[in-house]
Amino acid sequence: MKLIRLTMKNFMPYKDQAVIDFPKDGSQNVMLVFGDNMRGKTSLLNALRWGFYEKALGRHSRLIPLIDIVNKDALLEDNWRVEVFVEFEANGDVFELRRTADRRSPVVRPSRSEDLQTSVLLKKNGSVVAGNQVAYELDQVAPEQTSRFFLFDGELLQEYEELLFEGSEQGRQIKDAIEQALGVPTLVRGRDELGTILKNASRAQTKALAHIQGLKAQALRTDALNEKLEAFEADQKYLEASISGVREERENLEDEIEAAATVLALKAKLDAARADRDESQSTIARKYTERHEILASAWKDMLDARLGEKKRKLREEQLRVTGEIKTTSRFEADIDRLRQLIDTDSCPTCLQPVTGQIRETLKTTLGEMQAGLMAQKDVSARLNEISAQLGNLEKIRGSGAGQRLFQIQKDVNLAQIKLQKAENEIEDIEDKIDEQDAAEIARKRSRIADLLKEEGKLNSDVDSVRTNIRKVKEDLAIARKAIEGVASARADKTTKKVALTSNLERAFSASIEKLRDRLRGKVEQLASDAFREMTTQGAYQGLQINENYGLSIIDSHGRTVSMRSAGAEQIVALSLIDGLNRTGRSAGPVVMDTPFGRLDPKHRNNILGYLPSVTTQFVLFVHGGEIRRETDLESIKDRIGAVYDLIEVSETQTKIERSKL
Repeated sequence: MKLIRLTMKNFMPYKDQAVIDFPKDGSQNVMLVFGDNMRGKTSLLNALRWGFYEKALGRHSRLIPLIDIVNKDALLEDNWRVEVFVEFEANGDVFELRRTADRRSPVVRPSRSEDLQTSVLLKKNGSVVAGNQVAYELDQVAPEQTSRFFLFDGELLQEYEELLFEGSEQGRQIKDAIEQALGVPTLVRGRDELGTILKNASRAQTKALAHIQGLKAQALRTDALNEKLEAFEADQKYLEASISGVREERENLEDEIEAAATVLALKAKLDAARADRDESQSTIARKYTERHEILASAWKDMLDARLGEKKRKLREEQLRVTGEIKTTSRFEADIDRLRQLIDTDSCPTCLQPVTGQIRETLKTTLGEMQAGLMAQKDVSARLNEISAQLGNLEKIRGSGAGQRLFQIQKDVNLAQIKLQKAENEIEDIEDKIDEQDAAEIARKRSRIADLLKEEGKLNSDVDSVRTNIRKVKEDLAIARKAIEGVASARADKTTKKVALTSNLERAFSASIEKLRDRLRGKVEQLASDAFREMTTQGAYQGLQINENYGLSIIDSHGRTVSMRSAGAEQIVALSLIDGLNRTGRSAGPVVMDTPFGRLDPKHRNNILGYLPSVTTQFVLFVHGGEIRRETDLESIKDRIGAVYDLIEVSETQTKIERSKL
């Protein structure tokens, strides 16, 4: 799979249309996106995730509500439409995936995610894919289960350290996610469905055998064990839901405490926001005064429009009269020549005498021409009159009030948007600052400590319930074997069904363990290969995997390295990601957000040299503290196919620009 292009509009900080073209040349498959913190690197990752899976993730991998992905400045303009367009190729096919969100038609001002609706359009080789087939087509090329390895947030690398600790609830969740990506849940669902069938078959067996002499007690015991199993399983679901609720409350409190430190730093921005507010209010007042002054002379625009036609006709008549005057000038010249001819009695051209009848004819013509000339003298008077009227009308000229008023209104609108933004920011900062009460923060910290204890107790209770479930299942298996040992019971159809279902469940369970062992072995081998390529310590043998998919470093003597630096932990986590990526799916792109936070330059260079060789595209979202573009990329300069910068437009807007190293 290869990404071709990502286009966004109104998605989080990307208000105006933003476009990224991914490198498609296999020899130049590295792309770098540079951006400071809070500029939208994670939002780019979320744009891809939302485009493919209609999900955007925030801190602690929690879903971001749909209403919160709409650009804040767009909302001020009452624009709620979000668009993400992803073009990619896979298995020789070209796909165009467009996902949009907009307010529902009856909703005027959305206030919750339910007020918005989403739609998706997928084209494959130019042909539209039926709506009920979109999820299937995407699952074939980029299944959501593998998305945590395809779209990877480097800030979550430390989560994978939990895999080393047996009994860690977070580690168990990551293990479940890993096994889901590797395909284990397919067998697990089959085993669980067989477990449900087995329960029903066991109940039917209990009823059927309760009337057989000597089996009533055994049937009742089996029935009691089934009821106990259901009770324990219900307890397990309740406890797991409670753990989830406690963890969510704890994480929210941790976010609030972290936000407290951040908000306190926003005090410096408060004065700037207030200055923006005052400037916007001053601009609005000045523009209203200017508009009032323009309106005072706007009547001229109305009169100017009506006099326009009059002036047009006068100018047309002016042109006509001017033409007539020119004709009169030529007429006067002809009279002068004719008079000269009569006065000299000879033609100045041929010098022949002008006498007799010719002379009389010329006198008659001269008289007629002189009479005509007298009539044309009136035209000159009309021209003077026209010029005077036009002069008077030109004094009544419009001031362009309409265009000026339009521009003033535009300026007022922009100032009002800026004012609203400043007031919102002021209100938000003031509210947050007001919230930062030392006693309240202390209370939250105390509550977090209590929640950690509660979470620990609930985890212990879950482990206890799981142990009870295993014990009850063992007792049920013994009870079933006892029933099967009785000839009259063995011949019953219900017993045969129980035996068959039980054997199938055991076969599925054994298959699950074999698959897990095989997958863990493959992940361990691939992760060890990746680790040896990326680590700077050449004496290490590689990595060893545990049942949780946690990886330990093995030194040159085959011993586990107990003390690992933060950088080493990150290399191990990246090795695991690479091993899982190559186990769980065919070669494809890997998009990483800020993956180098704890790495030294040598390890960073090793990663940059290795990962592009095992992916179709290696895309990095980084800030200047992780990679110095002038010096840190020399070793892979020839492999870089595209570089982009995230440019701050405002606190809530970012634009993307193509750049160079």
